[in-house]
Amino acid sequence: MEWTQKFRNWLEQGREGAEKLLEYPWDVEVKEIEGDPPKDLIIASHPKIPFNIEVVVGKHFANLVINPIIPTDAMDATERMRIYKKLLHLNTDLNLMKAGLIGYDDNPVIQVDLDLESLNEHEFNDALTLVIVGAHNMIKILGLANEMQEFMLQRYKAIVTSKLTDGETKDTILDFLMNRGGLDRDSAQKIVDLTMEEIAQNVEEQDKKDVSGPGPMYG
Repeated sequence: MEWTQKFRNWLEQGREGAEKLLEYPWDVEVKEIEGDPPKDLIIASHPKIPFNIEVVVGKHFANLVINPIIPTDAMDATERMRIYKKLLHLNTDLNLMKAGLIGYDDNPVIQVDLDLESLNEHEFNDALTLVIVGAHNMIKILGLANEMQEFMLQRYKAIVTSKLTDGETKDTILDFLMNRGGLDRDSAQKIVDLTMEEIAQNVEEQDKKDVSGPGPMYG
């Protein structure tokens, strides 16, 4: 689709340290959503942003969506009603943005709908900013700030693990976490050291299992 390529170009060309979110160099993946008519799904991610941005591109409209993956279906009725009430209030806090539920797990999401007939790059950047602000507000009103910090830690550790697996050096990974991830050197150093310790520990445990073997077949 023409708009899919346009969105991709807007997201991918950027520089670190930019003031506008759209001017960040986003990592982009494009998939096709089956249907009649089919739609394109753009998944954009950046180390500084705790959530992936999904852009669903149709013929006349595009939807920017953030799904923090917070299932609510298993909560008791009182807690669900408390959360849903706060989501409804959130809908009135920011223009153009809406909060809702999707999927079998009733995950709360933040969404902005865009009319492709008149959309320009400036409006797309505003929408991108809006869904990210809305997602942060949602995390705040749901009281999940601590869980989000843990999520970001695990996200950074996953990045470090992937880069170590690809053979990148510790210094290169530190530069990535500081320049693209926005971390200070001490925080980046701690995350890299913690990840390397956990990898070494997992390897050691696996080696012990391999040496000990399954044990005797008969007692």
